Amino acid sequence: MIKVTLREKPISKGRKSLYLDFYPAIKNPETGASTRREFLGMYILEKPKTAAEKKHNIETLDSKKY
Repeated sequence: MIKVTLREKPISKGRKSLYLDFYPAIKNPETGASTRREFLGMYILEKPKTAAEKKHNIETLDSKKY
């Protein structure tokens, strides 16, 4: 059984990158190499100030459910 956790990693300009953390490591089907992380290319703001920024964070985090 593989456990998958959604994690956040701080990056530049006050943003956080979202990624999946796998335990135990899984094999990449293309390369055959073991990996623990898959970055999703999705970003949220660490400290949203405006309503639009807060909405962006909520919508981005809600989209992870699908």
